[in-house]
Amino acid sequence: MKKSNKLVIFAIVLLVGVVAIMAFLNRDNAAKKQTLIDNAEFIVMENGQEVAKFTMPQISEMGETTFKANYKTNGKPPIEYEYTGVLLKTIVEKAGVSLEGKTMATVMAVDGYASVVEMKKLNQEGNVYLAYKREGKLIGTKQSGGKGPYQMIISKDQFSQHWCKYAVSVDIK
Repeated sequence: MKKSNKLVIFAIVLLVGVVAIMAFLNRDNAAKKQTLIDNAEFIVMENGQEVAKFTMPQISEMGETTFKANYKTNGKPPIEYEYTGVLLKTIVEKAGVSLEGKTMATVMAVDGYASVVEMKKLNQEGNVYLAYKREGKLIGTKQSGGKGPYQMIISKDQFSQHWCKYAVSVDIK
């Protein structure tokens, strides 16, 4: 067997091993995230430390609001939808996290995506929401064809490129 073939085989075996190890190490984290989705729970963190965990009924009792926002996908005109949710800053404050002196909120999704929101935007009244309904119906999970159970929406943005579907947590820093 040629030396170059041996190197290719070695590289493939090494990569398969690394992927297997990473999958093994990530299994607990994936299970925790799936539990958050299954139970429609949302975590509030401050500087990387969990402060509170809320369910959908708890969140909706914090001041459910109906609002409109433009959803735009690549190459298509924006579509205005009616969403139902709660201001993200209200959820953070109910968790006992002060926004004073903080600079950003990082909203994380179950798939690892993260969207950073400046405090200026988060503090704007009627702007950054954690939504759970669109057009009066639950957003639904990825498994059911939805984008939730929660979706972070910045309603005053012209386009929806900073939204976060499948949102599971926010970290205030």
